[in-house]
Amino acid sequence: MKRWTRVAIPFATLTALITGTLIVHAIQTPDADDPAFLAPDRVHDISGGTLAERLRAQGIQVDRATSTEDAITAAGTGPAVTLFLPTPDLADLTRVRGLPAGTRVVAVNPSDGALRRSNWPVETAGSQWTTRVTVPGCADPLAVAAGPAAVLRTAYQPQEDATVCYAGAMVTMRVDDTYTVTVVGSPDPFRDDRISEHGNAALAVGLLSQRDRVVWLDVHERDRPVPSSPPPTYETPPPPAATGPGEGRPQEGAPGEPGDGTPTGTPTGTSGARGPEKNPLFQAFPPALWATLALLALILIALAAAAARRLGTPVAEPLPSRVPANETMLGHARLYQRARARQESLDILVAAARRRLTRHLGLPPDAPVEDIAAHAGLPVRYVRDILDGEPPRSNADMVESAALLQALVDTVTASRHHHEGEQS
Repeated sequence: MKRWTRVAIPFATLTALITGTLIVHAIQTPDADDPAFLAPDRVHDISGGTLAERLRAQGIQVDRATSTEDAITAAGTGPAVTLFLPTPDLADLTRVRGLPAGTRVVAVNPSDGALRRSNWPVETAGSQWTTRVTVPGCADPLAVAAGPAAVLRTAYQPQEDATVCYAGAMVTMRVDDTYTVTVVGSPDPFRDDRISEHGNAALAVGLLSQRDRVVWLDVHERDRPVPSSPPPTYETPPPPAATGPGEGRPQEGAPGEPGDGTPTGTPTGTSGARGPEKNPLFQAFPPALWATLALLALILIALAAAAARRLGTPVAEPLPSRVPANETMLGHARLYQRARARQESLDILVAAARRRLTRHLGLPPDAPVEDIAAHAGLPVRYVRDILDGEPPRSNADMVESAALLQALVDTVTASRHHHEGEQS
């Protein structure tokens, strides 16, 4: 096996393992745009039909809304309700700001972008590769009754006074002293295939049973207007007061002043100095992915440093003890065989054959093939094909080339001895 294959195979195996892990993780992670994701009208692996049935069994009315406008309208009729947002990133959260007093909002795993569109005083504080089970760690009676639950995937940090449970994965806060918002860091407690695990069922039912009616917003595509930048408006400074004939009047064509054809004033609605914007590429992947890539880079550097000591030129060292020539030859041959160095092995045999031929024919060591063939009485093409032939492509070619070399040496030396015997 060659050196590059010994280095490439571990890297290829590790890359395939990481790629396969990412693919499997992407397949198993449900998408919010999947019509079955936390849908109350069906029972499926990633749906919420089981949760809806449990709420109805407790006498809670579940009303399904397919748009944010319909959900807000339904929440504004009758007594206070619980507004359930399974996909807050796809909802129009700007409409949620005008909810009636007493409304409870439960949002599942909202992102930074969704929180910025709302007026909720909370922000994300980190995310994990997968959902983790954790204990409540707070005095909220609802969380204490549910116990440990699989809710910690995204952690949140409130900006005002709030109740923080499950290591930041569930935050409950009061907004504008009007309605209450609870953000939950994972959809697992609400899913049909996860609701029976740990304390998920008690937590999900407890969050949505605080009011007699639940408005379930079931949207799986963008349900908010695309923001558009308004055209800039300009604040024109007031004209200066005239102090006399010809005074106080700006000269036309002066750069930066009225009359030069450029807009005056400062554009409103836009900031003059913008701070550094966050790179969306880094926000699109979890921090665990970047940590894995950094660790992989360190592993590659460590392996390269470990292999560098074996990639230099071999250094000749004296043998610690006398070794029979036959064992040394066999040891060298096994090393060449293990490295599949056929051409290098053949070069050694050709060099040895040349030394014997030139010494036997009385020629200098670097004699060309033509001189060797002329003194040996053999065709030049025949000698050249043996001494300067094509490199062997297989072990069979190697054996054949070695046999031809030995036959050439035997032929030349035998014919020379026979010729000298006849002369004597």
